[in-house]
Formats: sequence, C-alpha cells, structure tokens
Amino acid sequence: MVQIFGDFIETDLYREDFSLGFSPSSLPLQQRWRNNGISADYISEFLTSIFPNYVDDAGKNQILEIKSAVNYIANELLENAMKYCDIQASYPITFHIQFVANEVRLFLKNSIIPSTASEFQIFIQELLNSDPEELYIQQLEKNAEDENSSSSGLGFISMITDYSAKLGWKFQILEQSPELMTVTTIVRLGLEDREQTVVQCAADTIEIKGQDYHIYYDQNSKIINLNGKIRLRGMEEYTKILTFLDEIVDKEDIMLTLDIQDLELLNSSGINMLSKFFIGIRKRKKIQINIKASQQMLWQIKLVKNLQRLMPNLKFHVQ
Repeated sequence: MVQIFGDFIETDLYREDFSLGFSPSSLPLQQRWRNNGISADYISEFLTSIFPNYVDDAGKNQILEIKSAVNYIANELLENAMKYCDIQASYPITFHIQFVANEVRLFLKNSIIPSTASEFQIFIQELLNSDPEELYIQQLEKNAEDENSSSSGLGFISMITDYSAKLGWKFQILEQSPELMTVTTIVRLGLEDREQTVVQCAADTIEIKGQDYHIYYDQNSKIINLNGKIRLRGMEEYTKILTFLDEIVDKEDIMLTLDIQDLELLNSSGINMLSKFFIGIRKRKKIQINIKASQQMLWQIKLVKNLQRLMPNLKFHVQ
C-alpha cells in the first residue's frame, strides 16, 4: 500500500545526483547525531562545488544562500530520520540529492514505526492545509508553553516559511509480517534569486561551551555571543543553554544584545529554544533586546523576522 501527500515526485534516475546511505543501528545515537551535521556539511559543500565559479557578488550570494538552505534542510531531514526510524527493522536510511531544471531536490527515505505513522500524517495534513506562517507562530507558542515538547515539525514548517520549499511524502508498506513501513520525504528548492538582507556586528566574557559551539556574555557591553554550530537533540539538551540565557536576563533590566553573526547553524530544536527564551522575556519583564546577524548567513535574517513576530519590540541593525 502506498500513500502520497503534498508535492511528492519520484527521483529521476537520469539526472545529476548524489546519494548517501546510513545504517540506523550502527552507532550510538549521540555519535550519530554529530554525524548528521558532518553529513549535512559535506552535502552542502558537494552541492556548491558543482555550480559555476561566479565572480560577481550576485552569483556568489546565490551560491551562499543555496549552500545555507541545503545545509539546514539536510541536517533537519537526517535528524528526523535518526529520531523516528524503526531501529528494529534494520532498514537503511538513504539520502539523495538531485538537480532537475531550476530545482534542487532532496530525498530522505527511512523506515518508520507503523503505529506512529498516522500521527505524522495528521501533522502533514495540518501543514498542507494551513497558512505556514501562522502555523509556525502557533507551534512556537505551543512549544514555549509545553516544557516537555520537542520541535514538533518546526523544521518542516521552517523549510516552507524560510526557504519557500515544496514538500512531499510517500508512505509505503514493504512487508506485512512483521510490518515494515517506509516514508520518503522530498524537499524541492527553486534556484531562482531570492530576497537578500544585510545585517551587523559586536564583542565578549562568562561562557558555556559545547563540542561545536561557544556561547559567551560580555557584562560590560551587555552582548550575548552565539558562535559555531548548535544542533543538539531536543529541549532536554537545550535546557542548559536556555537556563544560561535566562540567568543573564535575570541580572539585566534595560538592554541586551544577542550577537548571532558567527552562529553557522541552529537546528529546529534550537529555534524552539530561542522562541521559549523570547516568549519568557515577553512575559516576565520589559527589556529591550537587539540582535546582530551576519550578511553571509541569510537564514539568520529569516530567523530574526520570525522572532520579531513573537516579540514586536525586538530590534536588529541593518548596515
């Protein structure tokens, strides 16, 4: 039995493509989680390496935007596959990227526990039948209120709202006894020029570190700096960062700046964490928050615009 949702199309075997395969039970989850990021980095580097070597700024900016989008989307797809695959089925996870006309297509196929498929399909129907911008804000609000929530599809919603992606899914039962079900997700990215925005910069002391990231607060300049790649597993792992940020806010009462210029990547769970942080500020006290982002990280501008919808007095500086 096959069920199709959204803008799903099959892979075109005659087009330029690239594939990676993973065994879901070959490594402990903690190590696999880090490998997701390494794989996403490699995929985005491979993708941009086969584009023309542009010398003009417009061409270079387009490549940077495509690279950023593919890195984020590949990381989200791999994280979802690792979290929700049916490990007992020992079915491989397959990632596939393809160029067709003016489009990049990313495919991710993995097994899924049959009993969880219906809940996922309900979310897909909601996503397809809702205004994605409104659904995004609703989900941020919902996750901020529920301390035990995960990103709950936030990654898929952000692919549509931030990257104008088209999404599709195919659910297929391959075996009946024991039941083996797979889901193939396709994300389609158009290559035409998109809107670009520019942003600004800042400084540093009091810190929290992870393997791939560094967060530190300069008490003199009132600037919180987020550096590196933050792609932790769900709110449980993000709690230490949220607590760190909340403790800083508790000590200040006038103005703070959040500098994300050197933040290369933030996964959907991280976006969820930041939404909780800003909603918490909105509820607790009146404090002016400024954000500084990077001209080279276009996803940061989109993130800030979404955060502004949660906290209207949030400001960022454009140069």
